[in-house]
Amino acid sequence: MGKNQPQQRTEWISASDVGRTVFCPHSVALKYQGAKPTKQAVLARQQGDLKHEALNRQARQDKRCYVASYLYGVDDPRTNVLRKFRDDVILKWPGGALLVRLYYRLSPLAIHLSQSSPRIAGIVRFLVDRLVCWCSRRGNQS
Repeated sequence: MGKNQPQQRTEWISASDVGRTVFCPHSVALKYQGAKPTKQAVLARQQGDLKHEALNRQARQDKRCYVASYLYGVDDPRTNVLRKFRDDVILKWPGGALLVRLYYRLSPLAIHLSQSSPRIAGIVRFLVDRLVCWCSRRGNQS
């Protein structure tokens, strides 16, 4: 190979390792250099995995649905349609739990903006109404 040509990698980086670089890029670099994790690091990872599994179980049982609860009420059938879609469909997608967490981060802002502007409130209601209809049709097809 010439000096200006990049070397080709023969191994691929796993999606898990890409995700781990967000939390600790140094540990991923050490892994690819052949370093073995310490017993303490293995234990910490196992504990983190257990907490992650618990979070996923909690998300499946989660009764929150901020925007729908704001629009329709906590126990409204439309709110329940969206919860069911979250639990039965979104949380089964790769990255679905991340998408749900992102929603919970952003939805209070959507509610705040809706409270401050009738126009935004109308847009949010229109979009959520359409989403409820779509989820209902999808649920009836299953």
